[in-house]
This record gives sequence, structure tokens and C-alpha cells, in this order.
Amino acid sequence: MASSETDVKRAAETKLWLEGRIAQLQEELERLRETLGYVDASLRASTFKPAIEMMAEPKEAPEVRELKRDKGGQVIGKASITPDAVEIEPAGVVLKSATPPFKSFLIGKILQGMKAKDEELIKAGKLPKGSELRFDLEESNGSVSKLIVENYRDKARLNEILSTVAWTFSRMLEK
Repeated sequence: MASSETDVKRAAETKLWLEGRIAQLQEELERLRETLGYVDASLRASTFKPAIEMMAEPKEAPEVRELKRDKGGQVIGKASITPDAVEIEPAGVVLKSATPPFKSFLIGKILQGMKAKDEELIKAGKLPKGSELRFDLEESNGSVSKLIVENYRDKARLNEILSTVAWTFSRMLEK
């Protein structure tokens, strides 16, 4: 009988402990909800928009520019420009990525050079990690389908990229 009395006593103590703990957690939950209300009010006061509202806002359409051949003015490419990236596609021409000076000059010297400069700025603490220039080449059967350049960062650099691509595409068509 002594063991069952001990068990009953232990169960009663455990019940009291559980009830006390539940009360503590309920009080903590109420305080957390109150604090969340203050944070929500603060965010609303500083023109915070919930994600659902931001997603409902229309996205800004990319700027589209034509890239023209330097001899004759034929349109040879199309660039879709957003603040974060530029997507360049050949237009009305087939350009093999193996044709010089595409990989040696445009990719190897210009874009890799810009990327290397950005990496140096990151090492020097002058540019946050993740904001360095990145690029990706999409090909189909050895032909350039799309060149995507992200984090070009400023208008001068964008213009340099676009003029270099137009020049490169023009040289490729001569070969």
C-alpha cells in the first residue's frame, strides 16, 4: 500500500506542477501576443506593407532595348533590362558561342573582369557579399540563346555591357 500512496502523492505533485507550468506558459503567451501587437502597430505606422499587398502590386515592366549591328544598323539583339539584371538574346541571327570573340573577349575579358573587380571590392569591404556581378549563358545546340547578367549595379556599367555585346555580336557575324 505504501507504494500506491507514494504514487498517488507523486501524481498529485506532478499535477500541481503541470497546472502551474500551464499558467506560466499562458501568461507568457499573452505577453508575446501583446508584444506582437506593438510590433505590428509600429510596422503599420512606418508604412510597412504586408507581403500579400506587395505581391498584388503590379511589377514594373522591363525596359527593352534593341542592339544594332555597327555596320548597317540591323537589329541583332534584344536586351530586357530590370534594375537587377539584363537579359540579352540574339534577334534574327544565329550566333555560335564558339565563334570569336564571344568567349575570349566578351565572357573572358569583359564579364569575368567585371566580376573579378567586384570580388576585390568585396574583399576590401567596399561591396556587400552577394552583390557582385554574375552572369549565365544559355545555349541551344552550340548557339547563344540568352546571356543573363545580374548585379550590373549602375547605368555606366550597363551601357558598357550592352555596347560590348553589340560589338561582339557584330564581329561574330563577320566570321
